[in-house]
Amino acid sequence: MTGRVLAIARAALVEALRARLAPLGALLLLAAVPALALLFGENADTRAWLTRSLTSEGLRVVFPLASILGGGFLLKPALKRGWTVLPARRAEYFAGTALAGSAVLVLAAGLFALGGAVANHWLDQDLTLTRTPETISKQRVRDGVLQSAPGREDATTWVNPADGEELVAPLPALQGDTLHGTFEFQLAWTGEAPPQDRSPVAIWLQSAGTRTPLQTSVQSRYRIRFEGAWPGEGSLVMQPTDPVMIVGSSPERVRLEMERVSPWGSVARLFVLSCCAALLCLALVLLVRSLATAPTAVLAGLLLFTALTLLPSLAPTTRMARDRRAALERGAADATLVKQLEARVTDLPQLFPDVPFDEFLAARVVPEETWPAAAWRLLAGLALLPVGAAMFRLRQIAK
Repeated sequence: MTGRVLAIARAALVEALRARLAPLGALLLLAAVPALALLFGENADTRAWLTRSLTSEGLRVVFPLASILGGGFLLKPALKRGWTVLPARRAEYFAGTALAGSAVLVLAAGLFALGGAVANHWLDQDLTLTRTPETISKQRVRDGVLQSAPGREDATTWVNPADGEELVAPLPALQGDTLHGTFEFQLAWTGEAPPQDRSPVAIWLQSAGTRTPLQTSVQSRYRIRFEGAWPGEGSLVMQPTDPVMIVGSSPERVRLEMERVSPWGSVARLFVLSCCAALLCLALVLLVRSLATAPTAVLAGLLLFTALTLLPSLAPTTRMARDRRAALERGAADATLVKQLEARVTDLPQLFPDVPFDEFLAARVVPEETWPAAAWRLLAGLALLPVGAAMFRLRQIAK
């Protein structure tokens, strides 16, 4: 049986690769990111951002959608296709076709990722390997006594300039003589007066009982880049400077630059994650296609893609509303079926975790936690294929 499945997959793959437009399509995929970045990039910074953006969005959006659309029309059950006549051979035809479609998808995504890696290495600088402090706390001086309160690792710590509060982050061991990093924060306006400063935060390096101001530059409304001399040990102090703006931050928002790393490894992680997610979409489409028409299977795949990309992004807002409603309805009855369904929908896992792509778009190294996420998506897709093959044996083949 395995030999027949591989023979079917090989025949389908050779048929796809021998298509007249196959060489042209491969060339377009390989040159897509470099050509578009050079065409639309007006300067070096724009081209650098475009190389990361095109690579990221292509792997995150284009290839899963391509797997859904292609998977819907991958199976062509008909009497003229010989082995699909006998129910005993339909599972082999299903498995062989699925293998061939997966191979084409991986090859196409590999060519696109290779072009993206070349463009990032050629037009962009190396990615930044960053590290975050383990904790962040707040402190203030009251009646000549220094008071401090630890912050939670999974929550934002807020400091009020009216009380003289400051954020403090102990710095880990760093190499080199210069400290580089970025600080992202949140703001809450008290409404007592109009805001005064564009960047309402001053950053200091506290070491050996002395404070040294660090040079800062505004990168966005809520992000500041800092740099200065590094004595080898110390803590980072973030001091609010606008009396009407309350500042909040957390450990993951403080980024310390360690070294510069080639983008090849990060693009490879994104490629594997994209392929596993796209194969999951392809497996679901083939599962529906085994007993339904091609448009129905494509619609099911699009619904999966929408559910695992749009709904999880709405989960924080929905969860906040649910928690507030639970606080106001303390004496209410048990949750209804609608509320239970709402809770389950908002807890759906994402098709793509936000962290790897966000890190890559910010010119930072993609974390290694991407590998387990990709493995789970691949296992989920592989688990659907035997079910689809078994269902395809029961299908009535059209004449």
